[in-house]
Order: sequence, then structure tokens, then C-alpha cells
Amino acid sequence: MGPREPAAVTLVGRLSINDLLWVANTRHGPAAHWHARVRGDEPGHDHLLDPDDARRYLADHRVPVPAGPPDPATLDRLRLMRDAVERLAGTDEEPAPGKPDIRLPDVTFRLDAGDRIRATGAGWRAFVGDLVPPLLALSRRRARLARCGNPACRLTFLDDTRNHARRWCDPGGCGNRVRVRRARRARLTGSDADVVIQPAVGQPPR
Repeated sequence: MGPREPAAVTLVGRLSINDLLWVANTRHGPAAHWHARVRGDEPGHDHLLDPDDARRYLADHRVPVPAGPPDPATLDRLRLMRDAVERLAGTDEEPAPGKPDIRLPDVTFRLDAGDRIRATGAGWRAFVGDLVPPLLALSRRRARLARCGNPACRLTFLDDTRNHARRWCDPGGCGNRVRVRRARRARLTGSDADVVIQPAVGQPPR
């Protein structure tokens, strides 16, 4: 007989934490796209309102999505996964990480030939099921979840810096934009503040 303590099991799934984060980032501020030029009170974006937009956004960020757009029921399930990550990340009103409550009663899993756990079935239903293992992995690292310091962006990312000092989803994107704005304000106010502007680097669409 073995020990009575619960077994510690490492789950290796088909999808990654990065794939899950792009599902979470289907809702973001107007400045979250790489070439965005935000003006006025432009509203945020929600890429789960339209099935074709949902698939295109995820595919553009190299998420291995199924062929064809998701159906309305799948969009609802993707919103559940997105809400779970947002709860883990917390909000300005509730900065402490919360615990998600995900209910996918008809999702079952199997071990494939490579001993990876994956949802049974195919298509978008299996895709959403395959987001569960990375969600479990992300919940163990929720202290590293952060939101971009650009309030017009709000992308969620995993901060792997040693001292949790990362502020931007990308230093060459939002970080550079904020520094440019500070430099312009400094010129207008005559400030001698030392503002360093870094050139933007190429990135996939956001």
C-alpha cells in the first residue's frame, strides 16, 4: 500500500499559459494593439463579441485555434476562462488574487500518446477544455500576474522578473508610448526631467 497523502501530479497539457493569457486578453483597452493611436474617449475592445473576430485575434497571436469560428456556446465558455484569469489577476478594487470557479461539466480528459492530458473530442469544445491545465498552472503563479501600467492598454501578462518590477506588457510598445508622453509634457512644462525614450521593436499584432 502507498502513502495516504494526496499525490502531487504534474499536468502537461496541449495548450500553454501563453495561449490562455491571449484568451484572457481578448478584452483590453484601446491602446493594446501594437499600432494603436488612441484619441479621445475611445472604448475598450472585446474580441469575444464576434466569432470571426475571436478566431482571428487568437490566430494572429499564434494560438493554435481550431478551423472555423466558434459557436455562441463556445464564446460563452471562452468568456468563462477569461473571467477566471481576470479573477486571478485581481482588479484595482480587489488587488488580492481571487480563486476562479470554473464549471465545464461535460468536459472529460484523456492521456495522449505523449502522456499529455488533453480534452476529449475535437474542435472548439476540446480547445476550451485544453485551457483548464494551463489555468491550474497559472493559479499557482498568480502572484506573478500583472496588468500593463498603461491604463489605455490593460493587457494581462506574467511577470517573470526577479523583483516583480515589470510595469508594461511590452517596454517597446506601451512603455515607449508612456515615456514619449512624459517627454512631451516635460517640454511643455519646461521640466529638466531625464526621460529616456527607447525605440519600439517589432512584435506580433496585439
